[in-house]
Parts: sequence; structure tokens; C-alpha cells
Amino acid sequence: MDIAIFPLQLIAFPGEQLNLHVFEQRYRDLFNDLKANKSMTFGIPPVVKNDIYLLGTQLKLVEIVKQYPNGEMDVVTEGIGVFSVNKIYNPYGDKSYAGANVELLIDDEEFNLVKFEELQNLYEEFQAMLTQRKEILNINANRYSFQIAHYAGLNEEQKLALLATLSEEERQEIMINHFKFIMPSMRSIQETQTRIIANGHFKNLQSFKFNPGK
Repeated sequence: MDIAIFPLQLIAFPGEQLNLHVFEQRYRDLFNDLKANKSMTFGIPPVVKNDIYLLGTQLKLVEIVKQYPNGEMDVVTEGIGVFSVNKIYNPYGDKSYAGANVELLIDDEEFNLVKFEELQNLYEEFQAMLTQRKEILNINANRYSFQIAHYAGLNEEQKLALLATLSEEERQEIMINHFKFIMPSMRSIQETQTRIIANGHFKNLQSFKFNPGK
């Protein structure tokens, strides 16, 4: 199938709500077309090392939150699924923006309940170590790995690998292993920070009690 594309230096995930500020004229045109045609979708293939990555996320327009006098706009979008890119069109027919011929990839959203609960617990423990927590308000167990991916300390390569994994149970395993790998070092850093802070406080310490006559 052919869809419009909006290449960006970010990785979007299915089920994720993505807020964008649109300022380039060609992408203003895209979102005006999306507003006019409710069934129209678009894709975000990530820009990696100054090139378009041939795997991306299909999204739909949820809402144009604000339209500025100069034509710029704040929009809310939502990830639908993952696609692979067969061919890029620039421009996309008679449009000012680019497009692509893509293949929509079928995702197995079946999850493992035991792994889901373990992953939830690990994510909560991980978030508790951070100064700013990110709560997942509307948890979707079928896409929970995608929901927490941006808040789990993954690097770009790991995010791309997660996007390419078409099974939620496999994604659960990836995220569980990720947390188990990084959290011991985070706990160590947290304990070190606690000791450093404690060293600057006034302390009320119990003195050593010498035995009489010694």
C-alpha cells in the first residue's frame, strides 16, 4: 500500500500517543489532508545516521490541538502498527510531502501474563529510582512493552530492535532482560548517592561503650 510519510529523528511505537509541533509547510499540508480525510494515515520512518530507516510506524491523526496564525500546528497522533518500506516517493504524487510504498507487518499481540506482571514490577522499581516518574495511565497488556519503551532507558539501537520484534511475548522478554541488566548498576549508583548525601548531614551517633577498667 502507499502512504504519506513524515521522516523524523525519533522512533514511534504502535499504541503510543505522539504529540508533534508541525512547522514545515509540506507537513502542514500533510496534516491538513489528514484532517480532511479521516481514513487517511501516515508513516514515520525513523531517520538514523542521516538516512531513512526502512522500518517505521503507521499513525493516525487524533486531534489538531492548536493552529497558529502562521499555519503551524500542534497535533496529537497515535501509532497503529509497523511497516517495512519498499519504495520512497518524493514527492508523493502531486503532494508537497513524501510518500512510500509499504508492507504492513502483522504483529502477534498475545502476551504472557506471568511475564507481564514481572515486567510491570521491574518498570515500577526502575521508575522509583528516577527523579521524574512516568506513569502509564492506560495500560494495554498487549502492547505494554511498546508503552514503556521510551521511559525504560533504551538506546536507539535497542528501540529499533524492539520495533522490529513482531511478538509481544518476545518483546516482554527483551524488556525484562534489559531491566535486569541495567538495574543492579542503577541501585549501586543510588546507594553511592545516598552515602554522599548522608556524609554532609549532622549525625547523632551512639558512641562506643568501653568496658570499665579498660
